[in-house]
Amino acid sequence: MSSKKTLSMAIAATIAASGRRWAQDATDTPGLGTPLSEEDLAGLSTTVFPDGEGLPPGGGTVQDGKVVYQDQCAICHGDKGEGDEQFSVPALASDGKPDHGFKWSTGHAWPCATSIFDYVRVAMPMFDPKGLSDEDVYAVTAYVLHLNGFLPEDGEVTQESLPKVKMPSQDYFTSKWEKEESGYE
Repeated sequence: MSSKKTLSMAIAATIAASGRRWAQDATDTPGLGTPLSEEDLAGLSTTVFPDGEGLPPGGGTVQDGKVVYQDQCAICHGDKGEGDEQFSVPALASDGKPDHGFKWSTGHAWPCATSIFDYVRVAMPMFDPKGLSDEDVYAVTAYVLHLNGFLPEDGEVTQESLPKVKMPSQDYFTSKWEKEESGYE
């Protein structure tokens, strides 16, 4: 037997034996951490799906969103959601579908209004992620939709109405879940 093959077999046997030892010691843990209750775990699940599954109860108005936006968002995204290309801050709003590139705003590039809510709730504001209440997130989402012309100035979004907002790019995307549910392969 060659020395390389012998060495390889010896390493494999050592790893296999070590794995069995680690598996045997799995119950012998250092006791770090605290077990989570079902309630604590439920609070960690924040995913919002296109159909609105996962949205919390509540809602927000464009007018309330304007106040929150000016206080929490405008410093980076600009007063009208124009973003800042120099610092790679994405545009949240635009007057219409641009040809390509950075000018694609959130309102014209994202296929689902629920995605705006989900992203704002989890990642914004940049200096305090998850720092906004659900009502503030609904309000900012309503304001961003208004900046893009998808909601009137007196508009509002709720847990029920947000998934029904038709986004311009919705037709450019397909849903893996819809295909699987329809039996399409």
